[in-house]
Amino acid sequence: MQKTYLYNGRAVTVDLAPLPDGRWRATIDGREHIAAVQPRPDGGVTLTLEGERRTVYVERAGVERLAALDGIVYTLSPPEARGGRRRGVRPGANELTAQMPGQIREVLVSEGQVVARGQTILLLEAMKMEIRAAAPADGVVARLLVKVGDIVERGQRLAEIRPNEGTEDDA
Repeated sequence: MQKTYLYNGRAVTVDLAPLPDGRWRATIDGREHIAAVQPRPDGGVTLTLEGERRTVYVERAGVERLAALDGIVYTLSPPEARGGRRRGVRPGANELTAQMPGQIREVLVSEGQVVARGQTILLLEAMKMEIRAAAPADGVVARLLVKVGDIVERGQRLAEIRPNEGTEDDA
């Protein structure tokens, strides 16, 4: 089964094929990987790849696939989704949005705080995993739209990050 997805704006081709011994061959952009796959009772899958065991949770969200691994959610979109708006970004402000439904476990910043792109803003519990929601860009936390304990839906706005205006100290 061969599929092409967009990940971080780049087309990635994935070809999955079962092997006679129960393992799977995954060819990703021409690189071959052999993995043992074991379903978990909590809905996840344990992959054993090159002797290393990793748990992955995959969820279908419309035409997209969300894969949670090590607390990071990877969004894979079909190529025809390329023309849509970039999730989490709108003109004039950078928005942090929930990549999947869950509950806010911890808010690590406050309004007015300077943040760097990729800095963890809050922790979301989803699919029995702790997901780090990171700043989409350098800037200042303009608004926090959630608090600890809130239940959020996929795509819900969590925070707004405004570009840093610069100060006299920047010179």
